[in-house]
Amino acid sequence: MAMNILFLDQFGTIGGGQRSLLELLPLVRQRGWRARVALPADATFAKAVRASGIPVDIIPCATYTPSKKRSADFARFGWEFPQMARAIAALAHSHRIGLLYVNGPRLLPAAALVARAASIPLVLQAHHRLLQPIAVRLAAESLRWSRARVIACCRFAAEPLRPYLASDRCRVVYNGVAAPSWTRRGSDFPKPWNIGVVGRVEPEKGQIVFVAAARILSAEFAACRFIVAGAPMFSGPDYLARVKEASRALPIEFHGWRDDIGAVFSRLDLLVVPSSDIDSTPRVVIEAFSAGIPVVAFPSGGIPEIVEDGRTGFLALAASPAALAERIRSVMLMDSEKLREVVAGAREAWRAKYTLDRYQEEVAEVIRQACS
Repeated sequence: MAMNILFLDQFGTIGGGQRSLLELLPLVRQRGWRARVALPADATFAKAVRASGIPVDIIPCATYTPSKKRSADFARFGWEFPQMARAIAALAHSHRIGLLYVNGPRLLPAAALVARAASIPLVLQAHHRLLQPIAVRLAAESLRWSRARVIACCRFAAEPLRPYLASDRCRVVYNGVAAPSWTRRGSDFPKPWNIGVVGRVEPEKGQIVFVAAARILSAEFAACRFIVAGAPMFSGPDYLARVKEASRALPIEFHGWRDDIGAVFSRLDLLVVPSSDIDSTPRVVIEAFSAGIPVVAFPSGGIPEIVEDGRTGFLALAASPAALAERIRSVMLMDSEKLREVVAGAREAWRAKYTLDRYQEEVAEVIRQACS
């Protein structure tokens, strides 16, 4: 009998973790497994899942800000917990689910309760590092008493959970991306440069730091152009308004959210990733590797695990606008041959470590281990 897998996600919109899940679903079909996806809202993510031929169920799970949670948030979570557990249990029973796959920590405690009660294997995919001690402890206890396995997107994300898990129950699987359908706008590095930041517009992604660095660079490179591509997803519009206000009188274009990332990447000569120290390993870095776009990033979070300074990309010396501007400047003035070597090194790293096929196979192995 084919195994039935219930995928659980805490968001109704599509971010990096949701794109990873969408790219995992074809593998489920290839392996002869059957999938359902349970989401908190019938929105863009649900539409994309249904387009792939996978049924979607709507379950209760409120939206919280991605930043530090308040006491009221934990109280609301406690009130919703029984509803989430009942909804997951009903789906598991009616569809004879053989594996619960939790694509983020918010639904983990409820899923763990169901997994233990019904003796169903459970896998958690951790796309971000848990920061608050209470959140770490809640996730760790849920993992321990459900005997779950963890797939972490990087060592940085795995670190808080490792002390609570047996060594064979936590595996780092870096994100993978398919071969790009786009290329850089030219074979060399022209002047003026188009420099951009791509991703959801949130404080942790550092767009306001990018704008401050752009102001420093514009004084020396007047012809340089800057791009901010993305939109708020898990928070309100206030931060985007601040970024736009800070960019006044600068040659910066705002592109909003684009489903076709190639339309933005094809215009870029340099990708900047000014993420804060709570970000893990942004998919956009690996996408740039595959497309031949050089990357300048902050040495924060899990980024140094995939960006090797001077070999696959460039790391700023510190997480500040001045340090970011200086590292971008050094790349712009770099010998073209050296820059091509780094781009080639990044593309080779993608082929060796970050392809979609490799990602799918490693996740499938964890699923197989969980079910055995």
